[in-house]
Amino acid sequence: MAGMSTLDWLGLAGPYVVFFVMLIAYYVLEGRREKRLREEYEEDSYA
Repeated sequence: MAGMSTLDWLGLAGPYVVFFVMLIAYYVLEGRREKRLREEYEEDSYA
């Protein structure tokens, strides 16, 4: 059995890396959005 080339590894692991990077970006952006909404709601509730 021949060893796996770099291109083979990229083809195998690439989609997983892309998925996890997108998942982390989603959680970071969603956390910022939630924080902004919480701050906006707290401002409105005191008015």
